[in-house]
Amino acid sequence: MTASESLFHFGSLPVKGRNNLLDRVFYDVSGLNVDEQAELSPLTDREGTVLLVYPTKARKKFDHFRNALQLYLHKRNEVEGVAVAGVGSSVLGTAALARNVADAIDAPVAGIVSGYGVSDLMAEALGGWFFFGAIDRNKYKAESLMAALSRGGSAAAADSTGETMKWSNAKLDGLPLQSDTTALLDLLEAGLPNLNWLVGHSKGCLLIDFVLERYARERADQPDPLYDRLNVVTLGAVVDLPNKFKKVTQVIGAIDSFGKLNSSLSVRHREVPGAWHHLNRDMPAHLDAVDVVSSVKNGKPIGASAFQASWPLPRF
Repeated sequence: MTASESLFHFGSLPVKGRNNLLDRVFYDVSGLNVDEQAELSPLTDREGTVLLVYPTKARKKFDHFRNALQLYLHKRNEVEGVAVAGVGSSVLGTAALARNVADAIDAPVAGIVSGYGVSDLMAEALGGWFFFGAIDRNKYKAESLMAALSRGGSAAAADSTGETMKWSNAKLDGLPLQSDTTALLDLLEAGLPNLNWLVGHSKGCLLIDFVLERYARERADQPDPLYDRLNVVTLGAVVDLPNKFKKVTQVIGAIDSFGKLNSSLSVRHREVPGAWHHLNRDMPAHLDAVDVVSSVKNGKPIGASAFQASWPLPRF
């Protein structure tokens, strides 16, 4: 069955197959071997759980943790990166993205499971996409208005700014955290000694922005080593990250209308020609996560191999 046929017949698949379908379309699942794929299940590795993924060449099995605390207690010195997937991904997509990042930085990466797959695409993935995006857009609007006021603006603009910031702050401070946002915030606040990379894709970028805003706000004007050390890379969505974080790279495909729909495109970012929203290197028009992250790491231009036409489409 081809990829296009799979999209129209996922209803007849078992639960695990249905949940993995989007992951196989949007993520570089072929970077995981057959045994690695077989050990992953959305029934056990649910939202908020954490998977420690090693580079391919390490040939080490995944470590599964119920939450961020368990990871911290057992593997805190090994973690050098954190990855957050999106688009309704299950643990398979999370592992695939974490493997891409681990191969790019040649170090273990903690993947935070942010969804269950097809079963919660509308309620969780798209809901989170527009919810977190609304926060980001309002925050960016407020900051833009403040900048305009500093150059001499109207009282009406000042009122608008105040209302927008009041709305945005209430959203940041007053909402209970979900299990995936809690896991990321816990990992950041735990002070992992070797954490240098934070990479998100699609809705995962918006989740990262939401958590980093909360992280920065809780520290007010206090210095923090993560501000200068952490490399934040977003793929498939452009977000208005706190300016306290100095190492930020945002990349989106030039033909990614889905990602651009809820992006703050006025924020500095790089568009990769010919690339769409998916990271699946077996399909045409992919955004290459390994290429992007390794390019950032090595200080090289982004996008040299991000678009490679690969026909025929992979079989699932």
